[in-house]
Amino acid sequence: MSLSLNIPDLLKTVPLFSGLSNEILIKHLDLSKRLSLAAGQTLLAPGDVNENIYIVLSGRLRVCSDKTSSDIVAMFGEGESVSEMSILNGSKALDYLIADTNCELLCVDVATIWSLVKSSHHAALNMLNVLSKPVAVNRHRHQNVEQQHGYAGLNHVDELTGLYNRQWIFKIFERQIRRLSITHDHSVLMMVSIDNFDQYGQRHGQLGGDQALRTIAQTLLTCLRPEDHSGRYFDAALAVFMSRTTLEEGRIAGQRLLLQAGKADVVTPSGDVLPHVTVSIGLVEIVEGSSMQLLFDQATEALNRAVEAGGNCIKS
Repeated sequence: MSLSLNIPDLLKTVPLFSGLSNEILIKHLDLSKRLSLAAGQTLLAPGDVNENIYIVLSGRLRVCSDKTSSDIVAMFGEGESVSEMSILNGSKALDYLIADTNCELLCVDVATIWSLVKSSHHAALNMLNVLSKPVAVNRHRHQNVEQQHGYAGLNHVDELTGLYNRQWIFKIFERQIRRLSITHDHSVLMMVSIDNFDQYGQRHGQLGGDQALRTIAQTLLTCLRPEDHSGRYFDAALAVFMSRTTLEEGRIAGQRLLLQAGKADVVTPSGDVLPHVTVSIGLVEIVEGSSMQLLFDQATEALNRAVEAGGNCIKS
């Protein structure tokens, strides 16, 4: 395989390769293999010896303590790297690493990583920064391996919705915004909230409100592309970063979500079927140089306009 298109630019958003030139990346990673996984396919299982670092080129990977469980320890999306601990001799997988969606990975073997580190002082510094955190996290994991949530250092998932949590979406979105200075792509920030959520919770209880939010979150995932990033921003508001997307394309995706959300069944764990909910959507086009705070303020203002218009609509 040879690196092509915008892959070197994508790699620069990965902490391990940050600040390295295209020339160095191509020289050392040009022969790295690409791997395609179907949704649900297992990449690593507990105890597996792994000799690769995986860069997510598209799609999402999830880390689970149990292959059949929906209890997610961590999620990794486009531009993120997985299994840096394989750099250390004898490192074994502690959890299942499974394709959450159809995804494509760049597999970089450990020998290639060490070759890169030896030839680049900048790469060596990156290595030290990357390993300083996982080593501590890995030690904590071994000490708490019998505990289901022992890997708290990598828990980036909101337990209720299964989306990224607020802290992590800021990290993901900020990384995507930095990429714009390299790729100059159109991108969109979408803010989604359930209409009349407080009243819905009062009428159907907290469990009913939680199930409505969970239903909309799962509906959102079915309407998005694998390369889109979504998270729970606060309460009943969800945020979506759509890369390589114009405002009009974001509007089309939003219309699809409006339609699917209005038809999604809200079913409690006990089997009770609750009334459908609708959502309001705020859209803002991401401009190079925009700050995270400004973008979220603009998206929130657009969302408020949609709510004030009666809900079940999109405003930008």
